[in-house]
Amino acid sequence: MHFFWGSFDVALTRYSGRPGQPAPGAGVIARGGHDAEQICAGWWSGDERFPEAAFFAYAYPPPDGMDRIAIQPDGATWHPAGEFSLPYDVARSSADPRHAIRDFLSSTYAGLARLLAWDDTLTSVQAPASTRP
Repeated sequence: MHFFWGSFDVALTRYSGRPGQPAPGAGVIARGGHDAEQICAGWWSGDERFPEAAFFAYAYPPPDGMDRIAIQPDGATWHPAGEFSLPYDVARSSADPRHAIRDFLSSTYAGLARLLAWDDTLTSVQAPASTRP
């Protein structure tokens, strides 16, 4: 979990363990942040390119076909800036906002992990055993 102070994003990034190659001419932050294959998702307050708060998801390096992944819920879209977005107001006004956000995060992660050929065990989670008798 991390906070991007330059764009005011709160995000969680998962890494495959494989190296990445920063784009030619990348600045110091991109060089350090894109030196490993990753899937990132989070929330941001928006900027001049996307002037509303939204949840987002992307992969680096971007896999071929990323823009064609089927994502949920209705209202979530592919943005030409290279990432998926679910506007905060769309999530907030849905019948079940938590479910809408979970669907967005799950569908983008599953699609990106498939395109990047990530091992399913990288992020599988087993529920803890109950401590109740």
